[in-house]
Amino acid sequence: MAARPASSGNISFGLVSIPVRLFSATSARSVSFNLLHAKDLSRIQQKIYCPVDDAIIDRSELVRGYEIEKGRYVTLTDEELKKLEAHDDHAIEITEFVPLSAVDPIYFEDAYYLGAEPGAGKAYRLLCEALSSSKRVALGRFTLRGRSISS
Repeated sequence: MAARPASSGNISFGLVSIPVRLFSATSARSVSFNLLHAKDLSRIQQKIYCPVDDAIIDRSELVRGYEIEKGRYVTLTDEELKKLEAHDDHAIEITEFVPLSAVDPIYFEDAYYLGAEPGAGKAYRLLCEALSSSKRVALGRFTLRGRSISS
């Protein structure tokens, strides 16, 4: 089965723009379990409890808050959080070219492969060959699913 791209966009640096597809290089493979009551093997329910009211509350009564100091919170609505998300312009902006040896693998979080869009193979291949022969990598920034990623 052919890999499906996670996104598409353009590698850009200076006046150069190369259309590419982004493929995830890894996939999470984990086993997840349900919590069961040992006596009758029924799934348990998790309730949201408010210790101040001494009551179980509904999810509709919840708001998101960020603690700015002990006991003080700033609350944010879903709309405010949406406005804070990075806007996806499908550009992979290369900010600098550095020697491969200068990049510590500890900074690697997620791995992706890039593939050229049809018709952009020659430009993409030239970039790859230039990076390979100079033993350099491109550091850049892009937005994926509302999250700004530097790589």
